[in-house]
Amino acid sequence: MKRDPEFRKRLRLRSRRNAASRVAKKLTRIGVPSGWTRDRADMQRVYDGIKADLLLDKMKAEGMVDETKPGDFEVLYVEVGGKKVEVRVPKTKAGMAEAALREAVIGALSPLTHASAKPTYIKTVLDWTMAKPAQTSHVNLNSEDWLAAALKDNSTYDDGDDEGATEAP
Repeated sequence: MKRDPEFRKRLRLRSRRNAASRVAKKLTRIGVPSGWTRDRADMQRVYDGIKADLLLDKMKAEGMVDETKPGDFEVLYVEVGGKKVEVRVPKTKAGMAEAALREAVIGALSPLTHASAKPTYIKTVLDWTMAKPAQTSHVNLNSEDWLAAALKDNSTYDDGDDEGATEAP
């Protein structure tokens, strides 16, 4: 019976139909970590978004991230589950950059993010916000100038210790 191709075809069709109905009824556990309820995970996502917005505002105030203009985003209202939700859609490259950085901050800070993905998010945030250290130093000083400066510094050195000094007759 299990080897019958017609039976296997009906079984696959029934499995797909059941999976689609489970997703439609929100009976799936996708996006909900073990031990969490869907409501708790949804509330955590809202909290993570607020935390990311506050952190981005702080970064903007400190000059780590460029300020975005009001015209960089278009605000749309979408109905989700009978409630109107505000969605900010980036319209410019600066808006897209800020939206990508916000999502990276959320991924780096959220307990819902899998541990193996966090380093990638953290690296992205650091790449966008922190200045790169200098790889090479450009010193325009030749050896003669350096030696003259060192001798000059050494000749003015006075340790204040006159014990071993003898005066010339």
